[in-house]
Amino acid sequence: MVLDDLRADLAFVGSGGIAPYGLTDFRLDEGATERVVLDDASHRCVPADSGRFGRTAAHRVCALDDFHTLITDTPFPAEPHTALSRAGTDVITA
Repeated sequence: MVLDDLRADLAFVGSGGIAPYGLTDFRLDEGATERVVLDDASHRCVPADSGRFGRTAAHRVCALDDFHTLITDTPFPAEPHTALSRAGTDVITA
């Protein structure tokens, strides 16, 4: 894969859904690409609107502790917030 030799200081990866066990995506190929990008980045960010919380897609991308920062639009329910806190993920509400 072309991305195998890419290393980023900062990576932004979208997601189809954010569940207590991690990020998910609807497309297998996109999930695989997102995993490669996350694996080789120094700092990993996930921008996700509040509609993604509690939503589960078919393909798991990574666990909640596999990224550093979640950027979202509104505060979110207690369950994902607790899971992200336990994972040590910073949350930025913009």
